[in-house]
Amino acid sequence: MSKTSPLMREGALSRLGSLRRHPAVAFARASLVVLIALNAAVSVWLIAEFEGQYTEGPPSPARFYALAGVDGEYTMIDVSIENSTRLLVYQLIRDDVGPEDDVGGGAGGGDDGSSDAPTSSEQDSVNRLDRARTWIQVTVGLLILLEVLVTFVGISGWFRAAGFLAVLVAFLVVLPLAFIGDNPNFADPGSTPNSAPEEAGQAEDDDQGAFVHEETDFGIGLRYGGFEVSMMYAGYDLGLVEEDNRSSVRETPPEPGTKDAASYVKFDSTLSLRFGPSVVLILALPVFWLLAPSGRKRDATLDESE
Repeated sequence: MSKTSPLMREGALSRLGSLRRHPAVAFARASLVVLIALNAAVSVWLIAEFEGQYTEGPPSPARFYALAGVDGEYTMIDVSIENSTRLLVYQLIRDDVGPEDDVGGGAGGGDDGSSDAPTSSEQDSVNRLDRARTWIQVTVGLLILLEVLVTFVGISGWFRAAGFLAVLVAFLVVLPLAFIGDNPNFADPGSTPNSAPEEAGQAEDDDQGAFVHEETDFGIGLRYGGFEVSMMYAGYDLGLVEEDNRSSVRETPPEPGTKDAASYVKFDSTLSLRFGPSVVLILALPVFWLLAPSGRKRDATLDESE
């Protein structure tokens, strides 16, 4: 009995291997792969969420929330602000303070040199997501074609693996970078997601000159179907400090409990990027290829040798 058990085990494994490479199983696998790829191509690709709140200072507790969704045709963005009255009052009572060494000279020629730049940068930003969509559609179509060729023609499975990697790069790398490049102000509470990049850059320069003794914190972590970035920014807003005291506040932080200490502002925020469920399901395709490998070419070789 013990002598025949290895033979029985080998026979069972052989029958199981033949079943995994059966044409009907290969056809079912190819159909499932095509359906998953097509479903991913027409579903939501990327979901971006931004949530930020002023936790200290005059604008507290103003809260920002932005939600964006990207699919094969559209980019939908929704922005909401809670406790906006505190934020509006904060913007009204503070003074505009530029960098300490800011001098008005040299501004005359800046308009002429930058007049043509917004047009080209705006055109590039608009086309980033369009190019990413085209790249995704091409790679998904190529993956479907390679799956059909591997199943019914018998080409090497390495071509299909290369197509699968191209799809992953398109979804996981190209698409998020294109979204951030097309919406550079999505996670900027000081401007709307559709604000011009040059306007946002000018506002950032003003903020850098207005805030002193800045504190920043940054962290990144994984979440289901994507990742999340947590950010913290704090500092003393010179726009809330009397003009006579600004030089002293620039040098040393004000003592707690003083009037100038009330200029301390802190903002906590989180930005999460997660992929649609259909995109996450694409990661299961290699499992199907392992469970039901394509053995058309190998079986033909074995038949010829016999």
